[in-house]
Amino acid sequence: MNVFFDKVAELLDKLDAADRRRQFRLLADELGFFESIFNALQEGIVVVSSDGMLLYANNAAETLTGCPCAKARNKPIRKIIPGWDWDHLLTPARDGWNRSSAQEIEILYPEHRILELNALPTRTDTIILVRDVTDAHARTENAIESSRTDAVRDLAAGVAHEIGNPLNALSLNLQLLAREFRREHDEERRDRLLHDIATAQNEVNRLEGIIKGFLSALRPAKLNLVPGSLADPLKDTLATLKAQFEDRRIKMRLDLPSALPSVLIDRAQMEQVFFNLVKNALEAMKDGGALAIEVTADDHDVRVLFHDNGNGMDAATLAHIFEPYRTTKEQGTGLGLMVCRRIVRAHGGEIDVESKPGAGTTFTIRIPRLEKRIRRLT
Repeated sequence: MNVFFDKVAELLDKLDAADRRRQFRLLADELGFFESIFNALQEGIVVVSSDGMLLYANNAAETLTGCPCAKARNKPIRKIIPGWDWDHLLTPARDGWNRSSAQEIEILYPEHRILELNALPTRTDTIILVRDVTDAHARTENAIESSRTDAVRDLAAGVAHEIGNPLNALSLNLQLLAREFRREHDEERRDRLLHDIATAQNEVNRLEGIIKGFLSALRPAKLNLVPGSLADPLKDTLATLKAQFEDRRIKMRLDLPSALPSVLIDRAQMEQVFFNLVKNALEAMKDGGALAIEVTADDHDVRVLFHDNGNGMDAATLAHIFEPYRTTKEQGTGLGLMVCRRIVRAHGGEIDVESKPGAGTTFTIRIPRLEKRIRRLT
C-alpha cells in the first residue's frame, strides 16, 4: 500500500482532475479493503499517536474493551479507554531500538474478560494488539487445580499407607494383650487392664476410620447419575442436621418451589455436598443466627443458594477457599470445599461463593437441567 501511495504522490502534480479522481477512488477502495480485513480479525487493533490520540481501532477492539472507539478517533486515548497503564504502553522505543511490551488486565464491563495487551511502538505511533485470553486463563487454573488435587491424593495415599501399617500392628498387639490379660486372676486388675486396652482399641479404630474417610474424600468416586430432583438430597441433609439447628439456636428458612426441573444427579454425593455446606454455615454462626436456603431454576440450571449471616470472609481468605488445606476452622482439614467443588463439577455444574466480613457468606450451586445438559469436563 505504501508503494501505491508513493507513486500517486509522485505523479500528483502531473495528473489532471479526472485522473486524480480515479486515483482517489482506487486509494479509497484499497483503504476499504484493508479496513474490512482488520474488522474481520478477532484480535483488537488500537493505534495511538505519539501525543496520545486514538488514530484507529477495529471492531474487535471496541467489542473487547466495551469502549466506543469507532466514534472517538483523534480524541485522547486515556479518556476513551480509562484505567489502562498508558504510561507504560505508550513509552517510545529508543533510537535504533525495537521495543515490545505486554501486560494483562482484567475488565468487568461489559463482560468479565482477561485481556492481553501487546504494545509495538513505531517511530510515530504505537500499535496495541488486544487478545481475549479469558478461556486460556480458565484452562490454566483448571490444570493447576487438577494437579493440586492429584498431589494431595498421592500424598494422602502415601501417608495413609505409612500410618495404616503401624495401626494394624497396634490393633493386633492389643488383641494379643487382651487375650493374655483375660487369664489374670486378680479380677479388679484384669477389668482395669481390659478397660484400658478397649479404650486404646477404640482410638485405633477411630484413626483407621479417619484415614478411610480421608481417602474416600480424595479418590474420585464414579458417579451414579440418575434423573432426579435436588430437593430430595437437600431435604435428607436438613433432616439429618435438624438437632444441630436447635442446639445452636439457628433459624432456618427453606424456599423450595413445589416443582423443580429434573437433573442428573448422584444423590449420595450431592447429599455430601449439601451436608458440607450446611455444616460449614452452622459452624460459622456460633452464637445463633439464620440460614436461608433458596432453590430456583431457569432455562439452563437448577440453583441452590445457601446464605448464612455468620462472620463472613475477607478477600484474601475467599481467594483460596477451594484450595486443599485452607481452612478457618481449628479442627478442619481444608478438604471439604475442594471435594464439594469436584463433585459439583463432575455433575457438569459449578459452585460459586460470595462473602463479606460481618455480613455472612453465600454459596450457590448450579446444576444443568436434564433437557439442557452441557457437561463440563475437568
